[in-house]
Amino acid sequence: MIDWQTLRFEQTWPVWLALPTACALLALWYWRQQSVFPDLTLILRTRRCRGLTDRLLPVIGYALLTALILVMMGPSVVRIERIEQRARDFVILVDTSRSMRHDTAAERRDFELNFPRRVGAFAENVDDPNAIRYVARFELARESLFRFLTSRRAGDRVALIYFNDAAHPVSALTSNIGFVVAQLETMDDYVNWGTNIAAAMNSSLSLLERYPGNNKRTLILMTDAETRYTQDLEQQFARLANADLSFYLLWITTDTEDLSTEDAHIFLELARSVGSVLTIKDPDPDNMQAALAEISRLEGYRYEELRHRTIDLAQPILQVTRVVLLLWLLSAATIFHPAMRRRSFGTQTQ
Repeated sequence: MIDWQTLRFEQTWPVWLALPTACALLALWYWRQQSVFPDLTLILRTRRCRGLTDRLLPVIGYALLTALILVMMGPSVVRIERIEQRARDFVILVDTSRSMRHDTAAERRDFELNFPRRVGAFAENVDDPNAIRYVARFELARESLFRFLTSRRAGDRVALIYFNDAAHPVSALTSNIGFVVAQLETMDDYVNWGTNIAAAMNSSLSLLERYPGNNKRTLILMTDAETRYTQDLEQQFARLANADLSFYLLWITTDTEDLSTEDAHIFLELARSVGSVLTIKDPDPDNMQAALAEISRLEGYRYEELRHRTIDLAQPILQVTRVVLLLWLLSAATIFHPAMRRRSFGTQTQ
């Protein structure tokens, strides 16, 4: 669908040049018609009647001149296209503070991990990571993210950010999901220090601003922190509320009795005010994976995207004008030539 209200002209000088020229030609036509326009005078004197057919040749000529003026003005309009799609932009924030090293109830021998735990990466002086009986929280998060990432649709883009005391973007928004999956292997090196959710949210929102796109956007925050309320954190949630995106907090906790601290309660209320909170109690491979699968389901709906494309009208108008000009010249030299008239040259119409 073309929105003709968006019609724009790059140049206006051709019309300002054409107006005084047209006025001068009209003045010459009225006062010095025979001397300045002898050919047109001949056509008028030899026409058979005073109908539209005998005026057709000069009328088409004026139309061609008008079309050439339009071409020089560079007209353009915007075409609006409605496209149905499911593509998404996912920005995933993963808490890699030292608390994510805590063991879960999942025993290592019961699971085949895609990413073995790195030797010397906070393994408490254990040379063989497989000797560690239980799987850590960050390992479960990594395995769940692996399944989430490998199930992305064509057209999806993903960005991955680790955070502890600071934010560590390891992948900008990209449709190369294989590259993002490869970054999961480096997670061990970031599991240390404290938790700065405000810095992570600031990094993710700034990343989205730097990478514009037409896809619907989703921000996923995975953390086990009972973070303190700060004014900076509230400001980031305010930015999130105005960012036109979906937000999901995957809150990892072992507090099965809902006895969280007051700071955690305030944090969860802020998260619920702008999105959804999925609580992962006593984390294991099943419930963490189920939470990410629920996000995939919720964000899998089709939506109608409006795309705006600017169309240059100068080229099609010029192509049509060329064809009409050729036909006009052929007609002037044949059908409309005075020699083809039955009246003799110079015969005055009665």
